[in-house]
Amino acid sequence: MKKILEFFRSERNFLAAVFGFALLVRLAYALPLPPDRLSPDAVDWMESAWKLSQGAGLGAVWRAPGFIFFLSLIFSVFGKSVLAVRIAHALLGALTCVFTYKTGKRLFSENTGRLAAVLLSFYPYSVAYTGDLLSETFLTFMIAASVFLTVKAAQEPGWKNAAAAGFVFGLTALTKSTILPFFAFACVWLWWNTKSFKIALAAALCAAGAILPWSLRNYVHYDEGYVMPVSTPWPQLYGSSCDTAFWSEVGGERDTPQNDEMTAPAIPPDWAYLQTLPLPERDRICKEKALTWMRENPDKLLALFYLRIRHFWRLYPMMAYPWQKYAAMATSGLYIPLAFIGFLLSLGRFRQTSLFAGLFVLYTAVHMFFVVVLRYRIPIDPYIIILAAFAVTSAAARLRGAGGKHV
Repeated sequence: MKKILEFFRSERNFLAAVFGFALLVRLAYALPLPPDRLSPDAVDWMESAWKLSQGAGLGAVWRAPGFIFFLSLIFSVFGKSVLAVRIAHALLGALTCVFTYKTGKRLFSENTGRLAAVLLSFYPYSVAYTGDLLSETFLTFMIAASVFLTVKAAQEPGWKNAAAAGFVFGLTALTKSTILPFFAFACVWLWWNTKSFKIALAAALCAAGAILPWSLRNYVHYDEGYVMPVSTPWPQLYGSSCDTAFWSEVGGERDTPQNDEMTAPAIPPDWAYLQTLPLPERDRICKEKALTWMRENPDKLLALFYLRIRHFWRLYPMMAYPWQKYAAMATSGLYIPLAFIGFLLSLGRFRQTSLFAGLFVLYTAVHMFFVVVLRYRIPIDPYIIILAAFAVTSAAARLRGAGGKHV
């Protein structure tokens, strides 16, 4: 036992072990899954990526392109292989544990980073999305890299670190544009922590540089000078800001995952027609419909905001098998309350940890405008886990201190 403990005291040995364990857990779950065990959205991601890998381009794609490019790269090498993507997801999930350790160590302590990495290594949500071809695993990794590089730039100010943080944040925004409000906050946070406007500006310019080629492509691709910097939110906003949107928010719990039949009552009656329109025209109509409904129904909009906050921070999924709910309650059901305690304990170092507060608040606020499913929160769960780990390690340190004094 002493030799084992001595082995894990080395940071390199610990990281190799936690990476290997996280990888094995994810592979053990994902590899036996049938190739067709995929969510409906996964099919759409795959088709876009396959066309791109075959040289057909992206066309009038409304999604952010980051995950499509990631999939197309895999398909270019291995063919349209679900297995290859699942293996890549397992590697990204294991690397996310490494970034979580490094972020926890820099902002709190090595013990906090280690515990957070271990907890994330078998976190059920993280493991489960390894087997699906959705963007959550890739996005979680990109946010983890972005946050770590931002913290590093704050603690080791320099244009190279700031540029790296900004560039990776830009790539993350190309994966899901809902991260952009948090990135704006992260730039202000960098300015506050480094007291250098130039550092924050370098990050912002490098992020813009990463996003700009895609924005220019969209400007050239679409007629009528249509501008879509990253992706278009208007159809989703319309689908989330109408009378039928209430169905999925107030439908209650079910002991089975959501399927197309369950989703059908939440779809606006003119949704199929809108999908046939050119993207600029569709966006214009959806924008008008969404904003009109929001202006005319402020009471319903506020009710939706309330419901969505609750759904976003649920301790377990509303539509899932009972065993999945039990697994969630045994992990996130404990991590979220512990994270709240950890946040309170960290108020003394708020200048540093306010980065997490900004992430939680802004990522929640953005999603209040759209139909919420719990998987949208998964990319920020590593920071819930870091704060939960801080609460545990702080309690352990106090107990050791109290024990020492007693002795």
